[in-house]
Amino acid sequence: MATSTDPGLLLRPMLHVDDLAASIAFYRHLGGEIIHGGEDTDWVLMQLGTTQIGLLTRPPDRDRGEDKVELTFDASMPLAELESQLHRAGVPVDEVGTDRDYGEQLHVRTPEGLLLKISSRQAA
Repeated sequence: MATSTDPGLLLRPMLHVDDLAASIAFYRHLGGEIIHGGEDTDWVLMQLGTTQIGLLTRPPDRDRGEDKVELTFDASMPLAELESQLHRAGVPVDEVGTDRDYGEQLHVRTPEGLLLKISSRQAA
């Protein structure tokens, strides 16, 4: 019987944000739900698909190597449908681009200007 060496880690990016309410609203437009904390706290944990993302109101501590993070998501919804949904919600799409590894992508920016790249999940 083989033993597993997989620690079962899940990516949980933490983002330092200037406006928590605006960031929560933005991620809710992408289907996110608050699972810890709230709009009246200094941080929240949101569930976004199978990923948890933390939003912190304090600035990154550069002395500790903290910085903003680029996030890439896979969408099960067709990108054209997602783009329409975002436009209806007032969330601008920077561009629709093509990545050589991931194919077509929507590029959107968070209220802090962080680039999000959203690719279509490819069927196996």
